[in-house]
Amino acid sequence: MKKFYLSLLLLFSLSTFAGPGDTTWVTAHNKTDLTWYGSYKDTAHFPDGSLSYHKIMLHYTMGCASNGCSDWDYTTRVLLMHATGSMDSSVSKIDTISTSPLQIDTTWNVFEVKIPYELARVITPYGGNLSNNWEHDFVYDLTDFAPLLKDDVEIFVQYQGWSSGFSATLDFAFIEGTPARNVLDVQNVYHGGGSYLIAQDFEDKNLPAQSIILNPATTAASLRANFSGHGFVNALNCAEFCEKDYYVEVGGQRVVTQSIWREDCGLNNIWPQAGTWLYDRANWCPGDKSLFRNHELTSYLTGDTLDLNVDIEAYSYTVPQGESPASYNYALQLFQYGNPNHTDDVELERIIAPSSEDESKRLNPICGNATVIIKNKGSQNLTSCTITYGMNDGTHRVYNWTGNLGFLESEVVQLPFGDQGDWNTYTGSLQFFAVANNPNNTWDQNDLNNLKETMVTAPTVYPAKLKFSLRTNAVGSDTHWRLTDHSGTVIVSGDNLSSNTSYTENLNLAPGCYTFHLEDRSKNGLSFSFNNDGAGSAKFQNDGGNFFFKNFNSNFGTEIKEQFTVGYGIGISESKIEETIMEVYPNPSNGIFYVDVAKDGRYEAQLKVLDLTGKLQYQNSVSANGVYSQELNLSHLPKGVYSLQINLGAEQKTQKIVIH
Repeated sequence: MKKFYLSLLLLFSLSTFAGPGDTTWVTAHNKTDLTWYGSYKDTAHFPDGSLSYHKIMLHYTMGCASNGCSDWDYTTRVLLMHATGSMDSSVSKIDTISTSPLQIDTTWNVFEVKIPYELARVITPYGGNLSNNWEHDFVYDLTDFAPLLKDDVEIFVQYQGWSSGFSATLDFAFIEGTPARNVLDVQNVYHGGGSYLIAQDFEDKNLPAQSIILNPATTAASLRANFSGHGFVNALNCAEFCEKDYYVEVGGQRVVTQSIWREDCGLNNIWPQAGTWLYDRANWCPGDKSLFRNHELTSYLTGDTLDLNVDIEAYSYTVPQGESPASYNYALQLFQYGNPNHTDDVELERIIAPSSEDESKRLNPICGNATVIIKNKGSQNLTSCTITYGMNDGTHRVYNWTGNLGFLESEVVQLPFGDQGDWNTYTGSLQFFAVANNPNNTWDQNDLNNLKETMVTAPTVYPAKLKFSLRTNAVGSDTHWRLTDHSGTVIVSGDNLSSNTSYTENLNLAPGCYTFHLEDRSKNGLSFSFNNDGAGSAKFQNDGGNFFFKNFNSNFGTEIKEQFTVGYGIGISESKIEETIMEVYPNPSNGIFYVDVAKDGRYEAQLKVLDLTGKLQYQNSVSANGVYSQELNLSHLPKGVYSLQINLGAEQKTQKIVIH
């Protein structure tokens, strides 16, 4: 166990506040290889429970297994095994001592009963194009599991994959302080998974009605629920690709209707992937979380028991011969609480931008408005607060927020940012901070959750004179784009585009912060190897002056949103881009790739494709000045993984490509 003491002194005169509480870090599963279907066990040595924590966070870092990432999207689940103190037994061996008369000797396996609580569920990405050192961090708030997160506890990572593999590292952060409300009881209501063919059979076996005895001190309760659908062997494409609801009933009254669906897979932070990563699915996307939803049930507590019933929207289908039916994974936990611990308490829950966190990759880096989430942790509605923010060691801004948030409600807040003065202290590595305080114009009763910090990566500096080039694919009407300035004013845009057509715009931009939006109405980008739309491209390059080249990956799903500056003098200046750039798209593909190479000045190079044994499969000589583009037809090669190399004397660029 490692314990770190965090402190920060912010020098501004608006108000004073305490630094974050002491944080204890506990690691379980340090790059555990998940190589085959099963559960992988480790023991977490948690604190002894004598201290109070206002927040407990889990950082689940997924990486590739020792021998690389799997090509497939598999379910992983993090399970806490809670020891009940009760003993049970099972037969481990039966020996026949004699047959006449019959005498049998039975050996029993005696064990302690342990209840699995699902803490996290993450689906692996299609990892065929990922490097072996790839990692991605997923964050969960586990504060309400505090009664279970103490002493020595077995933690399993369940891997539902039939090939190697991925790895798991679990880091738990215990931040000392008082929580929004004390947890009196944690209880599994439903846990597991099962085939779905006949609605009533599924509900009778997996989701029977429950009558839960409440703690006498309970004044509030919430249900944490996760359903994810898998398999699509039928005409309905259920359960994976059909949107269905689940229902929560309390005392026979329906109180929750929740869709089992993710409609944002095309905005995945892990992109592009080597498979159908951008298709929306039943509450999961390849390479992302399956979402837990929290349903507050406090207003439905009427007695000593809680009569709970959960169902999935009924549907029926026929299973083709030789196929397995669709299925659902599910985990539902009931939390019982005492009264809120604070009346006025605003939390700065998260900094979305600027941020270098993995879960905000699609929205960063930025040069425009900052984005944060505030949350009301007090029993009184939050109607106002102040947010102080900026770069550490730089100019601080103050934003006066007004609204109306109930207990535990949150809101995304846009903060004015992005003037050149906001970046004056940026030298390549800097922290951005945001502090929320003065809830309802009064003293915050819990100042340990007011402050968040995050590392900042500056956006690229583009030259003022630019040429934007766009080539549409076979569905040009899907593509539309625009360039906006700091105020959101559209400078230039394109829509109602023809198919398989090239467009060019010459730009001369004034100093400032700009946002480039490239969007696809079908949410499958300019190229996607699992349709027949062909491949398009989008790129910026210098129009005179210093060499500059920016090519956007065409397999981008729903949209690309790129912020950049002109004339600010921060980030990576176009005059300093000296390294050769090689872009390959679409990747994976059916064998037709497009290769863009960009390097300042005139150059000679060799382009090679090698298989996994190192055998040369393709070679071409390249002679170019600045940007070189080529269609690479490898459709004659077998499906698989290859290495694309470009050699420029002492410099070599290598990229893994996949042929489906």
